[in-house]
Amino acid sequence: MERGGADLHLHSRHSDGADSPAALVERAAACGLEAISLTDHDTVKGVPEAQAAGASLGIRVLTGAELSADFFGHEVHLLAYGFDPAAASLLDLMQRWRDERESRVSRMVGRLHELDIPLTLDQVKMKAGKASLGRPHLADALLELKVVSTLQEAFDRYLNPGRPAYIARPQMPLESVKLATHAASGVLVLAHPHLNLSSGNIRSLVQAGIDGLEVFHPKLKGSQRRELSSLAEEAGILVTGGTDFHGEGRGHARMGSVRVALDVVNRIEAVAATRGSGAAERRSGSTGENA
Repeated sequence: MERGGADLHLHSRHSDGADSPAALVERAAACGLEAISLTDHDTVKGVPEAQAAGASLGIRVLTGAELSADFFGHEVHLLAYGFDPAAASLLDLMQRWRDERESRVSRMVGRLHELDIPLTLDQVKMKAGKASLGRPHLADALLELKVVSTLQEAFDRYLNPGRPAYIARPQMPLESVKLATHAASGVLVLAHPHLNLSSGNIRSLVQAGIDGLEVFHPKLKGSQRRELSSLAEEAGILVTGGTDFHGEGRGHARMGSVRVALDVVNRIEAVAATRGSGAAERRSGSTGENA
């Protein structure tokens, strides 16, 4: 079994994953990882639990979250790393997205009612627990009601774009997400490039000021990884990677099947620390001017 390295793209039950944050850290220890990042959608509620488990088991836990943004009409997924988890700039943004998620799911439940499917928002919330609401919880509820026989059928028949219950989610501009992340002393990395973006769009995102690319991901081909590595080197930005693990039975990825060197975590933390120092100096200078 491969030992060492980091898996920097993981989801817990605080968003659309199956495991608790502590259980993810235990999995990481079992597969020999040295570091992870919990990157739940629009929330950092699982980070304290993951960090406590990491301290106990000797696993470094890098602060993380997965955020969505609009970039010239394209929905892009972004991984924020190394930020202050108490920073109001990001907490406010993530709360707005969680509120929007609930509104969207409520409207999708309404669409299902029009199809004579007796699903309620409370039933979906029961499946989500404390997690930020999303389409996977709708799929879980439809499966429990025996409207479908598999989770994939729920998406294929009702929840995917073009299907009768699908409602697109309004997106926040990339610049807003970038500013909020940088204000929290974090770095912003494009998640799973090429899955829904062309090479030209990826290059435009780099030019727009993102801090890195997720070059290593289970769904990326070797040629795509090489292209992304060259672009990151050319632009002088970070290279990261992870499995996008959501738990057993939720996709084919296995934690640790994609991993990056521990030095990637060190570089992320170094950039974040520099950004934090700069913010502190600006606050200090502003205080001096007003004294």
